[in-house]
Amino acid sequence: MKIGILGAGALGGYYGGRLAEAGEEVGFVARNETLETLRTTGLTLIDDKDQTTVLKNFEVAENFHDLAEQMGGLDVIINATKSLPGEDALPDLSDLGGVAGSAGVASENGEKIPVVTLHNSVEIPHLAADVYGPENVLPGVVRGYFVHLGPAKVQYLPGLRVLNLGTFDRSQDSHAYRVATQLRDALIRADFESEVWDDIAVEIWTKAMFVTPVGALGALAHQPTGFLREDHLRSSLRGLMQEFYDAALANGVELPVDTVDKTMAFVDTQPADSTSSMQRDIRDGLPNELDAQVGAVRRMAARVGVATPLNDMVHGALEGQITARG
Repeated sequence: MKIGILGAGALGGYYGGRLAEAGEEVGFVARNETLETLRTTGLTLIDDKDQTTVLKNFEVAENFHDLAEQMGGLDVIINATKSLPGEDALPDLSDLGGVAGSAGVASENGEKIPVVTLHNSVEIPHLAADVYGPENVLPGVVRGYFVHLGPAKVQYLPGLRVLNLGTFDRSQDSHAYRVATQLRDALIRADFESEVWDDIAVEIWTKAMFVTPVGALGALAHQPTGFLREDHLRSSLRGLMQEFYDAALANGVELPVDTVDKTMAFVDTQPADSTSSMQRDIRDGLPNELDAQVGAVRRMAARVGVATPLNDMVHGALEGQITARG
């Protein structure tokens, strides 16, 4: 399978590297120091047993047009970037037309290249559908701890290694669905867990219900997960999750009635010292996904008339902290 990956950070680097190692044709679109490192040193992966692998069996380019030409076309594009302020999380792919088809631009055989979104955001899949067309978007959900250690260097921490996929129309007859099943099979061959979900929105909102409240409240309290689940903040954490649940239902996402209970139980199983990437980015004064995560659920809730006072407060307080810090 010919897989083009936007970004070689924590997710793109680890998933792309292991797919290449398993024999898939993989190419990365990268820039600046990451681009140079991929071209010279290669991609460094560290597994959960601290074993290091350096890979060079992939293509690399500055844009998808060049990458598609180098690879003789693409079957799927995985967008493994973060949605950060001032950066376009959904790049223009129209220049792929005439090479191998593109999202929104038909190839010679009339098929288009589906785009997988992996962002920690309940909003990004819908924005991607607006840009590329819903029939060309495969919303994806990653579960696992992957740490970006430097340019083209990624570590996987013990735990899950999951990438689940779905389509907007839930049809099993579409080109996008067929590509999703091919990518699922490739991921399984690379020793990941993967399923094509009938209703991927359930998986997207369920993950967001965990990662966003934990990351945002952790950033506000300057504390890891173990502190958040204790008595002093446990009810606030649950309240943030309940607002996610209410917003999801109002948006037509059929979450099970026990989703909040199960998410809180999942929090209780996590390492006490664990933190989210958004939390670490805010702590370190880096560009972060606060708006893409907390802002997204607030906007998705507002459009269906659901109030989110706790998420409003956390979002506002963190914005205040970030502004004050300059």
